Amino acid sequence: MAVNRNFTKNFNLSGGELYYKLNGEANFSYFGATNEFKINFKSTKVEHKSSETATLVTDMEVTKEVEASLSFTTEDLNKNALAMAFSGNSTDKTQTAGSATDVLYEAVKSKKLYDLAVDGVHKLKVSNVVVKYDDDNDADTDDVEAVLDVDYSVNEEFGTIEIADNGVLDGKDIKVSFNYAEVALVDFTSLDETSREFTLMFLSKNATGNSKKTIVHRVKLSLNGDYSLKDLEKFTSLSFDGKVLLDSSQPEGKQFVETTMIES
Repeated sequence: MAVNRNFTKNFNLSGGELYYKLNGEANFSYFGATNEFKINFKSTKVEHKSSETATLVTDMEVTKEVEASLSFTTEDLNKNALAMAFSGNSTDKTQTAGSATDVLYEAVKSKKLYDLAVDGVHKLKVSNVVVKYDDDNDADTDDVEAVLDVDYSVNEEFGTIEIADNGVLDGKDIKVSFNYAEVALVDFTSLDETSREFTLMFLSKNATGNSKKTIVHRVKLSLNGDYSLKDLEKFTSLSFDGKVLLDSSQPEGKQFVETTMIES
């Protein structure tokens, strides 16, 4: 006869969402879509061996050190993820729409790339670009309009012009007129927040198994591996490692990682 254990098996097939906050902040923010989230616990132990018997035997084991770490990956390259990866900050900015007329570029060179700028500020999302030059260096004659994709090319997205190889513009002063659209921008700094600490919270969403809320109270994050700027074979991803630090303000047993399971 089978024993009545009154035991419900809890097999997990789980997803979930990752949230974060800077230490000292009151509320969490959604990190973005993550592919995985793992926590690792490790202990270092010292063994004592007795030699009073015919063979060495271990008669004591003492835990010398405990540590915890975590890792997660994302293909969601939002500004939060990138700022963390760069160990920096992000700042929202807006380029207001406008236009520029006859911006002077002196003695341009073949195969060189020039930013389209107004008062030294580079402009993005440009349109209606017109390039003119003085064909005979005579101030009394009208400027000649250069031919797009013959004498020069334009990258409208990034606001640049490139001078054609050995064309009519090589060595000449040119005047460029263009429009630029209103654009929302995000500027990033890097390596100026290397000592920053986060609190992470993971809320599981399980296809099967009990849901869990896991909080890591203090963690220092760093990018694990490369941030690839070019890869047409797969989506660009970021992999993070985290060193979990002791949070002495938490109760004993919850000073590294705290987990709550909701029993269904």
